Order: sequence, then structure tokens, then C-alpha cells
Amino acid sequence: MNGYLVGLLAVGLTTSLSVIGLHVVRKHVSLATLLTYHEVAGYLLSVVGTLYAVLLGFVVVDAMQHMQDVRGLVSMEATGLANIYLCSEGMPDETKTPLRKLCHRYAEEVISDEWDTLSQGKYSQKTFHTAFEIWKQIALIDPKTSRQQNIHEQLLDEVCLMTQNHRSRVISATHGVAPVMWVVLITGGVFTMIFTYFFGMSNLRIQTVMTVLVSMTLSLNLYLVYVFGNPMATDLGVKPGPFRLDLLIFDSFDKGDMPEGRPFTN
Repeated sequence: MNGYLVGLLAVGLTTSLSVIGLHVVRKHVSLATLLTYHEVAGYLLSVVGTLYAVLLGFVVVDAMQHMQDVRGLVSMEATGLANIYLCSEGMPDETKTPLRKLCHRYAEEVISDEWDTLSQGKYSQKTFHTAFEIWKQIALIDPKTSRQQNIHEQLLDEVCLMTQNHRSRVISATHGVAPVMWVVLITGGVFTMIFTYFFGMSNLRIQTVMTVLVSMTLSLNLYLVYVFGNPMATDLGVKPGPFRLDLLIFDSFDKGDMPEGRPFTN
């Protein structure tokens, strides 16, 4: 989903409705009447605005932390997958080859399938199936030497790390801001805008500009909550860069070369 387009539409629609509301009020309520409301409305707006600003600030910070947590889970999951691939070097070919193919397939499925399904609030059956296959492949290894035993133990640790972070990532990505919180945030934003209609200026154009600025500020903050609280819903959120790096590491390790030096977006 194009995050910029969604944000533009959301902010544009919200701002348009706010301006329409202002002009409807000014059409039906005279400026002289609005001037009598200024003193009381000013006190009430300061209370409502302060409470809403505090609530919105906490929610935005919490949503930002949520995105950071998901980004950390993605990085640790990719690290576990890469370690499985690299550790398998010490295993016989009949064990190493199928395990590495599964690691390749897992990374490719996360990039090509799971990111799209998570953006729809679902999970990818393909990646879960491949994760189970990796588990089975490692669990059925029968070490023949003490060296293989040590590698097997490390593989078990890494697959535990990978699948644990995978489950946590899926759960975190499909559970964003609670619906009741959205109701409170949207209702608070609407009430805050309505309070601004109790003020009147002789120059309606100037008041319209002020209303646009207030509306855009509120709607942009709500959009931040949406983006950060749903880190995989748009292209502005978390990206599968660590898994693309995994694929590059796999290919480079097999060739005996260093990975190409290029940036990967998260």
C-alpha cells in the first residue's frame, strides 16, 4: 500500500471536512454571537486541547516503539536464519544441502509472500510451513562426531531464535493500535476541532487558514499513529531488508566472496 497516497488522502479529506464545518458554523452563527463565546471557549479549549495533546503524544511514542520492536524482531529472525545457513557448513552434504535450500526458500518466501500477507493482517502459510521443515530437518540430524554434535546444538539454538522471533513478529505485525484507542483518538480530534469553531475572526480567510493548519497537524499525528502502529501495512513501515541481505550472504558464502557493499532498507 502506498503510504504517501494514503496519508495525502487522509489528511486532505480531514482538512476539507474541517474547513466545511467552519464555513457551516459561520454561515449560521453571526460573528457577534461567536465573540461572546471567546472567554469560556478559550478556557475549555485549553483543557480539552491539553488532555488530547498528552494522550496523542503518548500514543505516538508507543506506536513508534512498536515499530522499533518489530524491526528488531525482523533483524534477529534474519540473523538466526543466516546462522543456520553458515553453521550447516560443518555438516555432511546430505544434511547441509537440503537445509540450505530450505533457508534460501524461507528468505525468498518472507520477501515475496509474507510481507504482502502481513500488510493485509494475515500470516503466510508458506513461511510457517518452511519454518516447520527447517525444524524437522535439524531435529532429525544424527550427529556422528563430537564436532557434529556441537554444530547440531548450535543449529537447535539458532532455529529456536529464528522461529521465536518469527512468531513474535507475526503477532506484533497483525496487532496494531486497539480499535477502542482509535475511537478515542478520532473522537478527541473531532471535539478539538469543534471547539475551534466557537471562535470568530472578522477575516474569514485568515481563520480558514488557521483551521487548515490545526486540522493538518492533528491528522498528520493520527497518520503517524497508523503508520507506526501498523508497521507492515504500508511501504513506509518495516521492510524485509535483513532477509535480502541473508540471500546475498548465502550466495557470497557459497562463492567464497565478500557480500557486495550496498545499502539495505529496513
